[in-house]
Amino acid sequence: MPQVTPLRPRLHLAAWIVVPPLVFSAVLRATLHARFTDEAASGAMLRELAIGVGLDALVALALSAPVLALVFGLPLRFLARAWIRGALFAAFYSALVFHDFVELFFFEEFKARFNHIALDYVLYPGEVVGNVWQSYDVPLYVGLSLATGSLVAGAMLFATRGLSLDPVPARRRITASFGTLALGAGAVLVLVRAPLSFTDDRVQNEITSNGTLQLVRAFFTGALEYDHYYLTLPRGEARRRAAALLGFEPPTDAELAQPKGEFSPRRTTNASVGPQRDWDVLVVVEESLGSDFVGALGAEKSCTPELDRWTQDGLLLTHLLANGNRTVRGLEGVLAGFVPLPGDAIVKRTKSEDVATLARFFVDRGWTTEFYYGGRALFDGMRPFMLANGWQRFVEQSDFPDDVFTTAWGVADQYVFDALLARQLEAQESGERLFATLLSVSNHKPYDIPEGNPFFKKGKKSRERAVKYADWSLGRYLDAARAAGVLDHTLVLIVGDHGARVYGAADIPAGSYRIPALFVTPDPATRGVRVERLCSQIDLAPTLLGLCGYATPAPFLGADVRALPADGGRAFVHHNRDIGIVTDDALVVLGLQKSVHYYTRPSRDVLEFTPIESARAPERLRELGKDAAAVFQLADELYEGRRYRLEAPRAARPIEASSPRPQPPR
Repeated sequence: MPQVTPLRPRLHLAAWIVVPPLVFSAVLRATLHARFTDEAASGAMLRELAIGVGLDALVALALSAPVLALVFGLPLRFLARAWIRGALFAAFYSALVFHDFVELFFFEEFKARFNHIALDYVLYPGEVVGNVWQSYDVPLYVGLSLATGSLVAGAMLFATRGLSLDPVPARRRITASFGTLALGAGAVLVLVRAPLSFTDDRVQNEITSNGTLQLVRAFFTGALEYDHYYLTLPRGEARRRAAALLGFEPPTDAELAQPKGEFSPRRTTNASVGPQRDWDVLVVVEESLGSDFVGALGAEKSCTPELDRWTQDGLLLTHLLANGNRTVRGLEGVLAGFVPLPGDAIVKRTKSEDVATLARFFVDRGWTTEFYYGGRALFDGMRPFMLANGWQRFVEQSDFPDDVFTTAWGVADQYVFDALLARQLEAQESGERLFATLLSVSNHKPYDIPEGNPFFKKGKKSRERAVKYADWSLGRYLDAARAAGVLDHTLVLIVGDHGARVYGAADIPAGSYRIPALFVTPDPATRGVRVERLCSQIDLAPTLLGLCGYATPAPFLGADVRALPADGGRAFVHHNRDIGIVTDDALVVLGLQKSVHYYTRPSRDVLEFTPIESARAPERLRELGKDAAAVFQLADELYEGRRYRLEAPRAARPIEASSPRPQPPR
């Protein structure tokens, strides 16, 4: 019988550290393929598994290398005891299985592996843990994870019965430990150079990839230097192209030659400006209000009868695209008119004080500015950003009574609207001009709503019910505001922050980004108007200002869409690490490593895009890609140079740093 070398049992133990994670990942990948791809993609499963197992092996080796080095380098005699070994490995395997459950649920929600959204959630565990607990049967999945982990640990104990961890000569220990660390380092180097995509289908790419790898990539791409990683043009050409596309005055030769960070675009006169109105202004940003819920936008089963009804009293944008699929992306687009740069939204960046916002515009002209949010204001850095950029007061969850209905994400919508209306009535009584912003929370997992509304049914939770409740809360507010005379002097913009679901095979699933935007104004000329032009969230601030009779000031990047033709629109979009531009018939995506991908569609009413090989892309698409690069390059230059600022004079009164504590009506 051959003699067992002292190192062989440790190799056996190392295999039980590395191999089970690969098996779990393969099962997860097969599950994702079965649930989230159609029959036409059935042939892709073998490719997904083959490439995916390779990525999983590299990730497992990179992560386990330090542990394996200890296994080979230290005595670890305690692992010879079966009960200790069994307990440690049962905990390890159970954690892996629970991790895969979490990945499955994340993919179900976002059609993606862990990304910037998951990274953001890690930073705010309070909301996320509460949301997960309220949305899923956590004890069930913990129990399944423990049971599966224990079964696999039992198999490990059987396979390693009689394990002997005899001393290993020092030279062999050192060689094995450093060899393992070298393999781990090599795996990291390979992963750094690994392709970002493997096919033209985004969902298949996500299934093929590894969640841990994507999370690490998200961490290191949160604050990228745009010039180093994305397509750029010569600075002068970028300024000229961006000015032409965005409606700024053509830069002079001197302006084209200015160093980076010193250029400020100049805005041409807004032809749609009329008499200035001293209206109050309200911007309602509705959580996850995608067009697929809205009957007025063609949804087969409308969940928004109130919004649909109010479209008869307002101006509806029918082909509006969100900046991205995160609330902070919607906030930067709607409130700051800013395109979605790769990495973090400006709401979370470090140079975001005194940037151009609607609140800054109105507070400079004497309006009182307030922000209403049912959740915690520190989430995504909202309160610091708002108070640094024109909002004088921030009303959040802690400002409401403790007995008001809340979920993990905050106070139910109806109570936030009640607090807002009470404040509007107070301002109406005193003659105070008010610019308010409200961000809703109820259309979000766990989709729980309070009693006392037409959609409450004990024990039943669904997204559709949450949408109907959010819509009911909005309609209830609008009816009450009209009855109280508030709408006689208030412009209201109602807009989704992003769509509810992510779908589509393109690198940026722009088809799922369509959202409603409705302007309700005291002017009867806006009633029942529909604007069919493709547009972006960055166009909302200029359109709102135009309705109030103000020209769009620089550096707002959007345009007042009311006077523009139905054809020829564009929108700027973001997804994970990719940015791009959408037109009526095309999508151009700018990715890392200065990559450019091209897609086409027959018309703006078609939500699916067809990829085109880069080598076969027509010249018009290549020019469109350069235009997109120019706009993002200019936006990056303005932000990094702290020149994305309004030039209006500051208001005399100081901005308050504290919030009131309004009590919503009972």
